[in-house]
Amino acid sequence: MWKPRGRAMGTADLHRLGSPTSLLATAFLLSVVLDSAWLLTQEQQDLPAVKPDASLNVKFDPQTTKLTWDCKENTTYGECVLIHKEKGLIKKKVKQNDCQCTFPDCSLHGGVTLTVEVSTNRRRLSEMLVYTNPGKEGTAAENFSCVIYDADFMNCSWAKGRAAPDDVQYFLYVRSKKRIERECPRYLKDSGTHVGCHLRDLSGLTSYSYFLVNGTSQEAGIQFFDSVLLLKEIEQYNPPDNISVQCNASHCLIQWEKPRTRQARSNRELQYQLDIQRWRDTSSSRSQLIVVFGDSGNRYNFPKPGSKAKHTVKIRTADARKARWGAWSPPVEFGSEEPESSLVYIYVMVVLGTLVCGLTLGCLFKRYVGS
Repeated sequence: MWKPRGRAMGTADLHRLGSPTSLLATAFLLSVVLDSAWLLTQEQQDLPAVKPDASLNVKFDPQTTKLTWDCKENTTYGECVLIHKEKGLIKKKVKQNDCQCTFPDCSLHGGVTLTVEVSTNRRRLSEMLVYTNPGKEGTAAENFSCVIYDADFMNCSWAKGRAAPDDVQYFLYVRSKKRIERECPRYLKDSGTHVGCHLRDLSGLTSYSYFLVNGTSQEAGIQFFDSVLLLKEIEQYNPPDNISVQCNASHCLIQWEKPRTRQARSNRELQYQLDIQRWRDTSSSRSQLIVVFGDSGNRYNFPKPGSKAKHTVKIRTADARKARWGAWSPPVEFGSEEPESSLVYIYVMVVLGTLVCGLTLGCLFKRYVGS
């Protein structure tokens, strides 16, 4: 049978504990133990209660592209990240004790993932938010595009979403980099549905502008379409101004001035295409298309054609880095060929002169022969 190894306390032991020295030692030990226990309890009371599952309550406003969260503690470090399907990671540092960050304008219709990570003196918190395009799939506007022309006007167009209901109506909003937003002032319609916009005032728009097309319907939620456009890339330039041609014995100097653009452009930012053809010969085989870059001084030397080789030239303009050509200028004639009416006049005069000379000689011949 199993028995405990300790022994029972006897009478002698009780007598030893009862001595004054033993009682004093026992009291000292008890006081040390009690003090240690009190100190340990006091330290535990001074520590803050940490919630392992604390939430930042992250929120995202697509209109301002601002990400916000709850400020519960002083932060020593923070970073926001927007994960874009096309642009990849867009990171923003967070100022100390700040609880928000604003991302640059970017297209959001494809959905984005956002994360926040903040650090305090005692812990690190992070949270993720997935932003999706609300509404029924396939209801957003499609084939969106814009073009600036005549330096002061812009047309935008789009098509009705393939899954959009019959009562859908679209609205266009344009926002500058300075966060100034305005709605389209003049819509273009197809069977009552907005499918385009004409803007006559482009003041206030910055180089990069944000375009948003959202929609409404009584039958279904409509997804939005958005895009950030560089206005320089969608501008279609006018033909150059003041085209002139001066010819000498060896060549003809073709000169022009750069066209007026929405924003000032240096010569090296533009390129030109010259279409030189023989006068009254519109066959493509006789046409010469010549590209001249703006840093050449807006001029081109064309070898002087023969005396009976009159030519015409017309010119159009494009951005030097993107050959999106504008309209052709009216043709300008140059060369030394005489107009057709002058040639007929000369031919008639030659024929008449020949006849007169022939008649005169005939008369003289008869007179001398008869005499």
